[in-house]
Order: sequence, then C-alpha cells, then structure tokens
Amino acid sequence: MRVVRSRAELDEALAAARREAKAAFGDDRVFCERYLERPRHVEIQVLADSHGNVVALGERECSIQRRHQKVLEESPALDPALRERMSDAAVAFARAVGYRSAGTVEFMLDGRDFFLLELNGRIQVEHPVTELVTGIDLVAEQLRIARGEIVVASPPLHGHAVEARLYAEDPRTFLPQAGRIERLRLPAGVRVDAGVEEGDDVPLAYDPMIAKLIAHGETRPEALDRLANALAETEVEGVVTNLPFLRWLVGHPAVRAGRTTTAFLVEHPPLSEPPPLPDPPWRGAWRLNVPSPPPHAPPSADAAGRDGRAGGEQSALSAPMPGTVIRVLVTAGDRVEPRQPLVVLEAMKMETPLVSPYEAVVRAVHVAEGDRVAGGALLVELDE
Repeated sequence: MRVVRSRAELDEALAAARREAKAAFGDDRVFCERYLERPRHVEIQVLADSHGNVVALGERECSIQRRHQKVLEESPALDPALRERMSDAAVAFARAVGYRSAGTVEFMLDGRDFFLLELNGRIQVEHPVTELVTGIDLVAEQLRIARGEIVVASPPLHGHAVEARLYAEDPRTFLPQAGRIERLRLPAGVRVDAGVEEGDDVPLAYDPMIAKLIAHGETRPEALDRLANALAETEVEGVVTNLPFLRWLVGHPAVRAGRTTTAFLVEHPPLSEPPPLPDPPWRGAWRLNVPSPPPHAPPSADAAGRDGRAGGEQSALSAPMPGTVIRVLVTAGDRVEPRQPLVVLEAMKMETPLVSPYEAVVRAVHVAEGDRVAGGALLVELDE
C-alpha cells in the first residue's frame, strides 16, 4: 500500500506497489482508491457453509497499525446498532460472492459511515479475540464447514478480549530485525500463540512475528490490565523486539479511552511521552463538524539509516536493518534533492525506500541491486 499526496509521487508509488504485489502474490495489478485520513479499521468475522447459511460473529477493532499492518486488536468495539448494520453488510457480501468457510470482511469506519476494504478468505492473525468473546473455535468451524456441516448459530458476545503482536522489529521505527532468540519468557495467565522457541533464529525471509498475547476480561479495562501485566512478564533477549512499544501502547491514555484511529502512530509517535489525559471530546473536529486537521505523513524510518554530522545533517546513508538491495536509484556525481529516494531495501517482503536528507551530490554508491547487506552497512555517501 502506498499513500500518494501529490501528483509527483504517483509514478514511483505505483511502481513500488506493483513490485510488492508481484513478489508477494505473483500478480502486479493494483487498485487506486480514495484515502481516508483518520478512519477506524473494523472487521467482521463471518462463517459461511455450503447450505447457504452465513453468520456474523461480531467485530474486531484493528485501527492501531504500523506499516499498514495491525499491532493491537480487540473485540467488541461497536454499539449494538452499528454492529448490526456492519454485520448485515458483511453477511450480504459473503452471500453475494458465494463464500464458504471462515472469513473476515474488513471495513474502514468514518464516523458511522463504513466502506468495504476486502474479504479475507482465511483465518486472521487476530482471530483469537473473537474466539475468546464467543467461545467458538474458528479453526474447528472451518473443518466442520469443509465436511459439509452447518455453521453454528451466532452467540452473544461475552466480556472483552485484546491481542498484542510481539514482533522482532525496532520499537520506534518498526523496521524488521533478525537474529537468534537467546532467551524467551512468555507470560502465564493469558492466551499465548507462538511459533518460535528459545534458540530459534528469526530470519529475513519471513514475517517477524514471534508471538501473540491475548487477554480476556469481563470489561475492557480488565482485559487491558491483564494484557499489560502479561507484557510486563514477557522477556526476549538476543533479538530486538517491539516489546517496549507494546508496553507503552497498552498504557497510553488514548488507547485506554478507546479513541484511536489508523492515524494513532502519526499523532502519537512510538515511545513518546503520552499526555496525562486524552483530549476532551469537544476538541476533536469529528465532534464539532469542522474540517479535520491537515494530513500528516505516517512515521518515517528514513532517519534510522543515516549517520549524524554537525548541524544535524548527514554525510552517509546506512542500512537501518539487514535486507536486500532491490533498487539503486542514483550514481556517483548525481545531484539529489531533499527526500529523493536513493536506495530501496527489501526485508521480510516489505520495501523501505531510503531518501536523501538534504540537497547534495552523491559522492559514492557502495551497493548494487541484488546485494544483501547487514544492518548499519554503508550504502551511499553524500557531499553538500
């Protein structure tokens, strides 16, 4: 996914999106759609059988994201009237396409208006929160549907569940990290889904998720408190993780107040000092029916790949994480503008363009396309 805010950014954004789609899915077709600056990301879990029955199992709130990927999910998150409207739309869509199995219908929610994103025809990473509030084993239901059985009736939702994703990634820039897990202590008292053990390597070729921690409580504050305690118990050594970020996140006043959108990490940079209390509701443009604040670009990791110099400027660009050089966009002697892309790195199926910090002349390029580089490797040198 690429967000384009000016015509000058369109060609490179389309090219990058096509490369990522081709590498991940073997198909480089992309869609261009209207971008909602501060929506919520809410999805509906559905089950559909071969007899024409489709049921909705409630919603999951997935608005807190980095690099357009979710890091915290919870259920429930809607009032009954809005839940019914969105569930009806999800069921109607699943019926219209003849869907069968477990699936997730994803929406962007702007106020009380919602817009279809997609139907994910698989078990989602965040499916445990639905299992904990419904008591239904979604994987077992998939197998029952595959055997031709009838789907279960939709039960009432019980309590509240929240999930955090523990990743091998920098807690400020969210750039993926690699290494060996020398120590891994996962918490008791909450559900933990993990696919790695102490001594395992986290490589560059796969998604860097280490584990999912899922807490359930009778109320939302209780579930968040249990998750916070579980994160406090968690220990990982040998590889950099987002554990400090997750601990910061679940204690943030805006998260505790349930007032987050997909722009949360734009407005609250990771590990920044949170305000003592969330803004009063009347300060939000969404309450006053006035224009939203000017859009801001999402947090950038560009600075993570630069070496410092006097005056806050940089004379060299280094790799912020291990990866593969997939594009070299400049040669020695080229004059470059501020924020002009110089090199594109790929790690764990994600492209990261590294840009010039200021107007400069390229002194030297130390990598070629296809090179594998270590974190901190020198890529490009610059002269003013």
